Amino acid sequence: MQDVSQRFFLVPRTPDDVVIVSRLPWWTPVRLMILLGTFATALLVVIVWNVSLNRRAKAKGTLLAKEQIAHVTSELKVSERTRLAIELHDMLSQMLSGISMQIGAVRKFMDANRDKALHHLDIASKTLLTCRESLRDCLWDLRNHTIEEADMNKAIRDTLKPHVDGTPLAIRFNVPRDCLSDNAAHAILSIVRELVVNAIRHGAAKSIRIAGTVEGGKVLFSVADDGTGFDPASAPGMAQGHFGLQGIRERVEGFDGEIDVESAPGRGTKVAIALNLPKNTSTHAADEQD
Repeated sequence: MQDVSQRFFLVPRTPDDVVIVSRLPWWTPVRLMILLGTFATALLVVIVWNVSLNRRAKAKGTLLAKEQIAHVTSELKVSERTRLAIELHDMLSQMLSGISMQIGAVRKFMDANRDKALHHLDIASKTLLTCRESLRDCLWDLRNHTIEEADMNKAIRDTLKPHVDGTPLAIRFNVPRDCLSDNAAHAILSIVRELVVNAIRHGAAKSIRIAGTVEGGKVLFSVADDGTGFDPASAPGMAQGHFGLQGIRERVEGFDGEIDVESAPGRGTKVAIALNLPKNTSTHAADEQD
């Protein structure tokens, strides 16, 4: 006979028959772990998203800054190149006008005074030669990027390479390139080249020393040679078809600078030049020197 007392069923008839004595806790360990995991995942997603946004913002900011710097640099280079073009135009125009005047004088004296006519023809020939050399030198500078050379010592040596013909050069030009505009660098290279060419061509110099530094907001540089020297007081000028020293003086005056020529027959020549720097570059240059 089956034991009925060990098997029974409770069948509630109404909801009131069910009485909840206690509820299970909601914060079970499993649920707590799931919640913490979800929170950690969300936090990690937010952190990764923020890092990604910061990197993108920095990359865009860097790219924008580079574009702005490149744009400003390009404008500055265009401005400097325009100045160089104007300088070259003015110089060539002046020389060509001088040649035209000399040819006019040749025509005037051709029949009346042959010696004067030949004198003016000689001046016109020298002026034309100077004009050609100036144009050649400017094209050399632009073609060989000497104006953009970061090391002024190398820029000077490259500029003089076609002219020295083995003449020993001692160059110590301690002037940071970034404190010079393209216009200033071109002026310095042109002045040094003119002085060195004169020392070799007219002074028969056997050695040449070139030095430069930055001091008191100025670029100080000099070119000294052991050539034959000359008397600065009686040196031939533009009227005789010699544009060297006059051209150098005009370049120096363009920077509110100063020039000092020390020379005497048989004692060589030393030309010292001081060019003023803009205040924002002279301070940087002094920091570089320190």
